Amino acid sequence: MNTQKLVLEKPWIVYVPLWIQWIILNFAGPGAWIGPTVLRQLLSGPRTDVNIVFPVTWTTAVVSFVVIILLLRKRTSIFHAISISAASQFGGAFLFEFVFSIIAFVMHGHPVLQGNLYYVLVGISWLVMPLCGVGYWARNKVLWLSIGVFVVGFSLWILIGFPILNGAPSIILNFITKVAAFSITTAVYVHTPKPA
Repeated sequence: MNTQKLVLEKPWIVYVPLWIQWIILNFAGPGAWIGPTVLRQLLSGPRTDVNIVFPVTWTTAVVSFVVIILLLRKRTSIFHAISISAASQFGGAFLFEFVFSIIAFVMHGHPVLQGNLYYVLVGISWLVMPLCGVGYWARNKVLWLSIGVFVVGFSLWILIGFPILNGAPSIILNFITKVAAFSITTAVYVHTPKPA
């Protein structure tokens, strides 16, 4: 049995270890507050007291969660689809945060994730979560378009000095790049059947 077939037939071989590492890093050690905080924010809905962008983040993650389940529902069990889809939301969130943090460091000297090595490890634990569904990934036009919007959005943001939540242009570009990040981690599941 080849690796791709094995992952498609038994996706838990990939997603169980990834979920375990995420739970350990986000609920234990110095980051033990992160997991509970994230869960409270998710369950509380799209409120603005977290930050002005959070309602967009929350709404985009929920839409992405549902779309991925719909994309996977005929290719695997509903349990596998939910496990993979939920994992992908952490990846979408941190794909944005990772790029944002690096640019903020280069342009403004902001320490990446507060300069805390453990937070960097926690960030990586989020970033690798979309690998839960690697067996179902596919290249497609939606994916390339999403990557293009992500790159152009951050490029424009850099060109205006990379202001952070300071003025309408930075907030709009924050929205656009955040949605594009989730779109990337969603689009990898868009499967275009090959012509017979």
